[in-house]
Amino acid sequence: MLQKYSVHGDPTNTVDLQNPRAVAAAIDVIMRHRFGDDYGKPLLDTATEHLAQAFRGEYPGLLRCDTHYHDLRHALDSGLAMARLIDGQSMVTLPDAPEYVDAEHALLGILLALYHDIGLLRRSDEGHMQGAQLTPIHEVRGVEFMRDYLSRTTLAHLADKAELIMITRLVWHMPPDIPTLDRAIACMLGTADIISQLADRCYLEKCRDFLFIEFSAIGLAGSPDLPYPDPETLLRKTPSFYTELLSQRIHNEYSNADRFMKLHFGGECPYEAAINRNFRFLSELLVEEDLSKLSRQPVRVIDAKH
Repeated sequence: MLQKYSVHGDPTNTVDLQNPRAVAAAIDVIMRHRFGDDYGKPLLDTATEHLAQAFRGEYPGLLRCDTHYHDLRHALDSGLAMARLIDGQSMVTLPDAPEYVDAEHALLGILLALYHDIGLLRRSDEGHMQGAQLTPIHEVRGVEFMRDYLSRTTLAHLADKAELIMITRLVWHMPPDIPTLDRAIACMLGTADIISQLADRCYLEKCRDFLFIEFSAIGLAGSPDLPYPDPETLLRKTPSFYTELLSQRIHNEYSNADRFMKLHFGGECPYEAAINRNFRFLSELLVEEDLSKLSRQPVRVIDAKH
């Protein structure tokens, strides 16, 4: 258990999300419990270390992460959420069902969750850019990166499944003929990306301090004629963005995959509780017209070397 209400803790406050090894260890516990010892731990550990190196600018061909919102913590947070969703799905899915996620596909899904925003990292010849400027194409870049990365691992035969990263793009929809297993993984991948953000204890402050900066880099924020002229407007629009888009996407496009999180925890879902707490607090502040009460100081996680 971490220090009470640690801003670096996951929604259960038991996993330090600024520590890549701690996250890998938590995922390992889930995978061993569900699939046994031979699920592929060496690849999980190696991929987690490579992920941390990439965000620190120590991975060949990539520059250090300069996006404040989409940082290493979010990547690790998504991977852990994905492992928990897969575990919950396995509890109610027969092994011979077409949507059953076996050990190697579970590991694949977790790696795709960990690396789903890798496309925001600038390449060696892109130092003149801001990583956030790559937002419109970062999922495609992520697919390219992961297809190559997986091709050099024990999951090489699944490298083409890197395409599933596209589900994290808000304007992308799954083709109707997508295989059942791929659809199941994609639904959980998209859900993991969304709920890990919304359940962050500093989600509201990160929208104000970090996401606004990234939106400014792609022409969505920073002047009166744009959708988000200032951080306060971004916060005021956040509840409707959640209820009218993100929540609907989870329940429709992603087939209510968030229900698997409740199964994993066997009762009350810490992610759901954290999300409700965040939006309840935001609603109170908007009624009071006093956003100054958002007093936490979010810290982006890039340089973790644990």
